Amino acid sequence: MKSRKPNNGRLSAGDFTPRYLPIAWKIVAVVAILTLLGIGTLSVVVLNQVTNVLNNQIQAQAELTLAPVARTSAELMLAEDYLTLETLLNSLVEDGRVESVTAYAIDRGVIASAGTPPSPGGGISEGVWPLAGPVEPYQREVHFQDVQVGYIEAHIDTTPMQELIRNTINAGIATAIGVFLLSLILAIDISKRLVRPLERLAHAMRERIRHPVDEHGRPLPMVHEDEIAQLTDAFNNMAQDLLRKDQVESALRRYVSDAIAQDILENLDRIELGGRAVEGSVLFADIKGYTALSERCTPEELGRMLNEFFGPMAECIARHGGTVDKYMGDCTMAVFGLGGDENHRQTAARTGLALLETVAAINAEREARGEERVEFRIGLNAGEMLAGNMGAQDRMQFTVVGDTVNVAARLVTVAPSAGMVTTQCFMEHEQVKGQFETEHWGTHELHGVSEPAEVIRILAVADAH
Repeated sequence: MKSRKPNNGRLSAGDFTPRYLPIAWKIVAVVAILTLLGIGTLSVVVLNQVTNVLNNQIQAQAELTLAPVARTSAELMLAEDYLTLETLLNSLVEDGRVESVTAYAIDRGVIASAGTPPSPGGGISEGVWPLAGPVEPYQREVHFQDVQVGYIEAHIDTTPMQELIRNTINAGIATAIGVFLLSLILAIDISKRLVRPLERLAHAMRERIRHPVDEHGRPLPMVHEDEIAQLTDAFNNMAQDLLRKDQVESALRRYVSDAIAQDILENLDRIELGGRAVEGSVLFADIKGYTALSERCTPEELGRMLNEFFGPMAECIARHGGTVDKYMGDCTMAVFGLGGDENHRQTAARTGLALLETVAAINAEREARGEERVEFRIGLNAGEMLAGNMGAQDRMQFTVVGDTVNVAARLVTVAPSAGMVTTQCFMEHEQVKGQFETEHWGTHELHGVSEPAEVIRILAVADAH
């Protein structure tokens, strides 16, 4: 099987080239089959009716022929006038009304006969339709004063009648063939008329695909202005809208997490300012000494350096079930628990340790290239916060706010290089208590926080043993 070369998602003219049985021929095939079935069914019914009529006619002819003979034969049988009886029977055969006729007496058997009885299977002339099959001999009882004295047995000549029926059947077959051919021709013509608009549409699509585009990549209007052109334009507009929709969705997922993007896309009619109170964890990670570092770098070098760290860090956060809320200069803000993770504290703490390992690996690569190390520090907190759309009606952002977020943002300022800190309250929660190796990092006055905070540094995951 030949493989198709990728076309970067673009339609090609070959996409509208039939690789299957066209619809028109399918319609013709269906009509032909239905016509044959109809003709076949009608032929069987007519043939049965003709056979029944033939048998009835044979029986009626036999009754009409032998009834007078039976009445006359009674006295001849009793008088044993067999010569006269045989003369009577010969007259029937000579008239051509019967092929053979035999007279039987009850007590003496055959007493007179005329003609030659047909041999088995040979009673039908060659070339004659055997509609009635082998015809059984017709028997007529002979009575004298209500007493049966014998019977007459005759073979009726059915050849003329069968030839008449044969001619009728031949005419019917010729008519059926004519009807079938006519219906086939009409089916071909009608099917092509029905499919022609679709063929025109497919042709128009091919022309549109080959048609040049403007400087913005949009198809130029077609010269024709008929219904097909309008339908083609509608198709192209739909294709452009679908492509634009995919591009917007892809771009949206680059700015927010997949879960948030999916929620926005599924509730486009309910996007409004406000939020809901949630229980979650928030993590801030920024660069130690960023101001001095930025003074030593050009804007291009600074941007390249930030992206070198932000990409792997975002992957690490997503891998652990977190969501990157936003980037603020050198700071990465991530939240946990918005998707229903009840163990978000432990998840956030493990993610922070994984982030430090990720940063250490990147710094090792930078040192190998002779570049300066960049040390991150992390602040972590958990509690109730407000999650929702913040900003203005014409420009909003999905984020989390609250005292929990503020404390986490202040904690990062007292964290050591390549270290992560949190509060004593955080570490006393049952989700994380005893799960990590920690050390007391002192009591610190946090900017904007009324009470001093007991700060704990998280060193590593506690040994399971």
